[in-house]
Amino acid sequence: MKKKVIEPAISSDLLEQDFVSLMDEEDPIIENALIKDCTITIDSIKNIEFKNVIFENVIFDYFSVPNAYFRDVKFDHCQCINAEIHESGLKRVEFLQCRMNGASFGDSFLEDVQFKSCMMDLANFAYSKHKNVVFNASQLKESDFYENTFQHIYFEQCELSGIRFLNTSLKGIDLRTSTFDGITVDTENIKGVIVTNEQALGFLQLLGLVIKD
Repeated sequence: MKKKVIEPAISSDLLEQDFVSLMDEEDPIIENALIKDCTITIDSIKNIEFKNVIFENVIFDYFSVPNAYFRDVKFDHCQCINAEIHESGLKRVEFLQCRMNGASFGDSFLEDVQFKSCMMDLANFAYSKHKNVVFNASQLKESDFYENTFQHIYFEQCELSGIRFLNTSLKGIDLRTSTFDGITVDTENIKGVIVTNEQALGFLQLLGLVIKD
C-alpha cells in the first residue's frame, strides 16, 4: 500500500516579497514569503534555511546551498538547472513543473518530497536517503542514485532511461508505470523490484541470460 506523502504546510496568505531584501548572509533564513517572477543567484551560502516559502516562476541563475534546510517549501514552474543542494535536509517540499537538469542532491535527506512533471535529466542523488518521496510524470534520464537508502519511494509514469541504481536496493520499488531503456543496477540489488513482464526481460539480460523465442 502506498504511504501518503505529506504536503507542504504553507500559509494561504503569504505576501509577495523581494528575495534580495530578505537575504542576510550572516543570518540566512528565508521564511513566510511568496517569491515570484524573478531571477535569483544564491552563491555557495551555507546553512541557509527556507521555511513556509513559495517560489513561483523563478529562475535560479546559480543555486548553490550546501548544508541547507527546506521545510514547507514549494517550487512552482521554476528553473533550477545544475542546482547544488548538498548535505541538505528537505522536509515537506514540492517541485512542480520545474526544470532541474543536472541538479545535485548529494548526501541529502529527503522526507515527504514530491517531484511532479519535472525535467531532471542527469540529476544526482548520490549517498542520499529518501523517506516518502514521489517522482511523478518526471523525466530522469541518466540520473544517478548511487548508494541510496529508500523508504517508501515511488516512481510514477516517469522516463528512467539510462538511470543508475548502484549500491542501492530496489526491493519493493514499483517501476511498472514508468518507462526505461538501458537501466543500470547491481544484480544483487534487483531482488524484490516490481516490474511488468516486458520490463522483466531487460532485467534478465542484466543477469547475463540470452533470451530467444
